[in-house]
Amino acid sequence: MMEDPLSLRGAPVRPLPRANRTWGTGRVCAEEGCTTKLSIYNKSPRCWQHEPVRYYLVRGKRRSKKAA
Repeated sequence: MMEDPLSLRGAPVRPLPRANRTWGTGRVCAEEGCTTKLSIYNKSPRCWQHEPVRYYLVRGKRRSKKAA
């Protein structure tokens, strides 16, 4: 009596993704009079209400002057 050969299936073992970067614990917003506690994942010294407005560049394909 011959047995069927054993076939195994699975995925290769991969390393875990890199851990999120953290900043100090117990930090408070740097704005005078604000007592908001900052998250350990927020690298800014200010909370979202006191953070200055930043305008981001829109990424993507630019149209040529001919197409505009």
